Formats: sequence, C-alpha cells, structure tokens
Amino acid sequence: MDHQKTGTHQVLFTLCLAIVFWYLIFGAKLMNFWLSMAIAATILAGLSILFNGVPFAKKDFNTRAIILGLVSALVLYLLFRLGNTISQWIFTFSQGQVASIYDIRTQGPAIAIGLVLVFITSPAEEIFWRGFIQKWAMEKYGNLWGWLLGSGIYAGVHITSGNFMLVMAALVAGLFWGLMYWQERNLVSCIISHCVWTVGIFLLFPIM
Repeated sequence: MDHQKTGTHQVLFTLCLAIVFWYLIFGAKLMNFWLSMAIAATILAGLSILFNGVPFAKKDFNTRAIILGLVSALVLYLLFRLGNTISQWIFTFSQGQVASIYDIRTQGPAIAIGLVLVFITSPAEEIFWRGFIQKWAMEKYGNLWGWLLGSGIYAGVHITSGNFMLVMAALVAGLFWGLMYWQERNLVSCIISHCVWTVGIFLLFPIM
C-alpha cells in the first residue's frame, strides 16, 4: 500500500468537486444517474490515486478481507431493513423518499446497473471516501475524529439531494464502512462489502 501523506489542499479540491458532482447528479439530475455517477466516481477515484497512490496492495486481497466483506454486507443490509421499518414508524415521509431513491432503477437495465455498481461506482467510492478522504482525516485528527469527520462529510454531500432518508442512509453506511477501514486498514474488505451490499439492496432484495 502506498503511504504518501495526503495534502489538505488536495482534499479540499476534490471535496469541492464532489459537492458539484453530487449536486448535478442528485439535485439537478441533468443526465442519466448511472452514467453521471460512473463518471463522477471514476474522476474522484482517479484524482485520489493520482494524489495519494493506490490505497491497497496485492496482499490485501486475502481470505479475511473477502469473508469480512461478504458478512459485513449482510449485516449492513439487515441494519437497513430494520432502519427502514423504524423510520416508517417515526417519519411519515420516509416511504416516499425511499421510493424516490429506488426510482433510479428505471434508468437502465438491471444487468447494466449491476455491472456499474460492482466494477465502477462501489470500488471508486471506497477508494475516494475511505481510502483518500477518511485516510486524510485520520492522519490529521486521529482515528476516532477522522472516522467521524470522514463519515460526516460523506453524508453531508448527499444533502444536495434534498432527501433526508438518503442523507441518513449515507451517514449509516459511511460510519459502517469507515469503522471497517479504521479497524482493518484494508480497503479491499470495504470494496467487497460496498459492491455486495449495493447489488443486494438495489437489485436483488430491495427493501421497498
């Protein structure tokens, strides 16, 4: 794994870019969601690798990382099912907002969406949000505060969507994968978890 120190000015630049991207994707909705998300995630991941190197090594692809990735994806999925049920008891608007998130499934065939999730957006998001942003935050502010700050920023950019449930979902997922990255220091398990979870919750076993 490359251990270059992440520069604050590089982080701020990419975060400004991420805010613009997330606004255009979730707020303005100018293009097909999956195409625009794939482009944005690839650019952000590419910049993070350019600035800080590849955030994992060959040795990180091991049995422990694979098992942890698969099991954690199941745990997170179950947490979201529980959270969806509880949110419907508390918030009258939750079901409509969750349904609006699932509307993006109509913007492409299921197989194409699955390929984008597994091979582009999920790995790219983990490379950028955990392997670059959270890594910088933990280096600068310590593990605990870095984890909280990185997760908060990840949730914060989703505010541009105007969807409270999406922001809360991003916060929970960010804290979950962020904790994995903090404890394991292995981005591969986070990538596997993200890939399996997104395919499961969006395509195979939707919670709506």
